[in-house]
Amino acid sequence: MTSLKTLKAPDCIISTVLSSKSVVFETGPPGTSVTVAVLDDLKLGKSSSEFEEYESSLFETIRSNNDLESLRHDPLIRSYRALHWSYSMDPTKTRVSSEAVLRRVLQGENLWRISNLVDVVNLASAYHKIPIGLVDVSKIQGQLTVRKARKGEVFRRIGGEGVECRGRELVLSDDSGIVCYGFAVHDSERTKITRSTRCALLLLYGAPYATEDIMNDATFFTLGAIKRWVDCMISKPVRYAAPA
Repeated sequence: MTSLKTLKAPDCIISTVLSSKSVVFETGPPGTSVTVAVLDDLKLGKSSSEFEEYESSLFETIRSNNDLESLRHDPLIRSYRALHWSYSMDPTKTRVSSEAVLRRVLQGENLWRISNLVDVVNLASAYHKIPIGLVDVSKIQGQLTVRKARKGEVFRRIGGEGVECRGRELVLSDDSGIVCYGFAVHDSERTKITRSTRCALLLLYGAPYATEDIMNDATFFTLGAIKRWVDCMISKPVRYAAPA
């Protein structure tokens, strides 16, 4: 049985009556979690020059607090790697998305320019080392479930080719198939957000080391940044956790 907790949003977050999609855990060690918030009435576009200045300042903070050599010893990074190894997924070959964007920043590169929302989410993920996904609500079919992939099940990541699963991988799915491969490595082409998306789910994936406090900090930082840089309505976030 999945446990859930509605998080108390600080004043900087817009509290609305928007309903969210629930997440059910069929697999996952104790402490594994997914925090979900709804972003409605989205008006997506390009990131502003003011955001780019904010991003640059946060890059400096990220680079002053981290370096590539020490990442393998970072407890959050290690926790996500261990989680993926336990499902026979090699995180040194297909990196967790948060580690991938963090490494890009530490290598002196800029993050991609996709849309104001995606740009904010990628920055927040690099800063907090928490993988964050986005899903178009209109493309979700039925229940969201954390489970093992089925042998022979095919997943197509955004902009990529189909991957045939071996039946051991950790995934988030709906009734039609895989929404996110890993926890989280790749989002699905089928449920990706586009410039025409008007309602999206924000999903923050927590490995066992990512305690409730760590997840809350990352969640409210991310939602605060979204409120600042993206025109939308934001629901109260809900954290779903694997049973102890």
